[in-house]
Amino acid sequence: MRTRRLIFLLILGSLMLACNFPLVAPITQTPTASPMVTTIGTATPVLPTFTPVPLASPTSTVIPTPTTPVVTPLTVNINCRLGPDVGYDAISALVLGQMAQVAGRNDDSSWWYIHDPQNPGGYCWISADVVSIAGPVAGIPIIAPPAAIVTKVTVDASIPSSIMCGGPNPVDFSGNITTNGPATVKFQWEITGDKSNTTSPQTLDFTAAGTVSAPDPGAYNVDCGNYTITLHILSPNDISAKKNFKISP
Repeated sequence: MRTRRLIFLLILGSLMLACNFPLVAPITQTPTASPMVTTIGTATPVLPTFTPVPLASPTSTVIPTPTTPVVTPLTVNINCRLGPDVGYDAISALVLGQMAQVAGRNDDSSWWYIHDPQNPGGYCWISADVVSIAGPVAGIPIIAPPAAIVTKVTVDASIPSSIMCGGPNPVDFSGNITTNGPATVKFQWEITGDKSNTTSPQTLDFTAAGTVSAPDPGAYNVDCGNYTITLHILSPNDISAKKNFKISP
């Protein structure tokens, strides 16, 4: 009995020793130094830096409003006329880019009465449709349009090639009348000399400035002698033209 217990204790002790000692000795790893790698550095390019320059803000030009009304052409040079109608003579011009001061208007403001840009101290009319206006317009006065007048008269006499004293010698007269605008012209023919005569007044209506032939009085029979034919304008103004002629064989 003792012998079995002794054997048991010996086996138990051997087992305990086996548990405390490892069967394989642990491997001790010696740390290996990492190889030194020499890096040849590549220079990093230094890029230039740009500082943005602020753009200049556009400066708006402020055009002051004129204290007196002025006009300027819209697209092209403009005729400036004697009166507020295209029927009046063009006596001046307002050039593109040029300004002229307004002095008046017609009753419906369709034409402006301006200081003549080509003639200091003068005035002329310009259509409101072809200009722009700036400045105060409320107080612009109404200007009465001028009356058109006859500006030129010419007269001539046509004498027959064969003259016979004591017999009828028919002479034809002709004449032209020129106005500077729309007008009703009253005129008459006047013959003076060895024989005198005056025709009844006649009228011509001009719708615009221009030249019109005056209706002749027809062939006028005269004897030998000296004569003067006159084309006399009675209205809108008094103006005339004369032609002296002689009837002789």
